[in-house]
Amino acid sequence: MSRQFISNDDGAFLASHYGPHWAGPDGDRLTLAIALLKQVPAGEINLQCFEQHLEYTSSVGLDTVIETATNWKVNEDATTILHAHSEEFIVGVTSSIEPPTYPTFDDSKLDAEMRNDLTIAWQEEVSGVSQGAYVSQAQHMIASASRLGLRAQSDNDRLVWPPRQLNEAGERIQGPTEQLSELATILTWTRLSAAGAPSEFSGRAPILGGVSTVLVEFEEGPKGVFMLADDESRNPEIDGLVRFEVRRLYGQDGLMHYGLKAVLCES
Repeated sequence: MSRQFISNDDGAFLASHYGPHWAGPDGDRLTLAIALLKQVPAGEINLQCFEQHLEYTSSVGLDTVIETATNWKVNEDATTILHAHSEEFIVGVTSSIEPPTYPTFDDSKLDAEMRNDLTIAWQEEVSGVSQGAYVSQAQHMIASASRLGLRAQSDNDRLVWPPRQLNEAGERIQGPTEQLSELATILTWTRLSAAGAPSEFSGRAPILGGVSTVLVEFEEGPKGVFMLADDESRNPEIDGLVRFEVRRLYGQDGLMHYGLKAVLCES
């Protein structure tokens, strides 16, 4: 998903390509903030003006999400401040704790009907209880650094990803230390119809026209399955390349689960 980025004397600001009134089908202020932090030189960031404007509570600590998904370090005493507009989906990085003057972003690509339908679907999803493949909060915490940061484990001279505690011999594997590439090759893909989507996505899948997943291989060897970003309108192609962005995965038990989704690279 392309985004609108503006840098001026007040700081650096970002909104989705849909405009300031919507962050996209699987986006929000947190996913926009991560995208913005990846576009500006990294350092230490203060979150005290940001967290209060999130729509939902992340299943993993905000500090952990930002530090594993970007090169920034969270510090409550940092003089670089992350801001979020209280009403619109605009985020900014400035050197002042005072609310910034946000620039104007184009909203000509806003699909108001889809935005409204998905907003309701997300609300119902987050407030519900998982009826499908439940993943515990503890498991999300354990795997978050490896999954969000694409960090693999080294085991007997090969890289292991996604993260696991034991290898095939039942031996414990050390924590993730090796960085995987930011690009991967599509080995195969599938699209689940709205009726065939897992229960976690059953409310949103009809609005989106189904849910796509890709099996990819990294240059370093590991393979993994990723959901395709919800605003991808093109079909994946075998041997095509994808990159990865932090997006909303699904809501459950009052929490929002975030993770990496695949975004098709231009051929």
